Amino acid sequence: MRANKTQHLLQDNDVKFWGNDIWPGNSPDLNVAECIGSIIKEEVETKMLSETEYNRYHED
Repeated sequence: MRANKTQHLLQDNDVKFWGNDIWPGNSPDLNVAECIGSIIKEEVETKMLSETEYNRYHED
């Protein structure tokens, strides 16, 4: 209950934070580095797929 009130207070005052929808749960089986690593991996893969092979390996 207190956590929800805190999140609503932060949202109402335009404070930027990672909510439960982004931050991984608090469990010994979950690793924050793995979560953030997977986000970065997806962004890198998306960027690499958008580049042509020539532009990826050659400098102008």
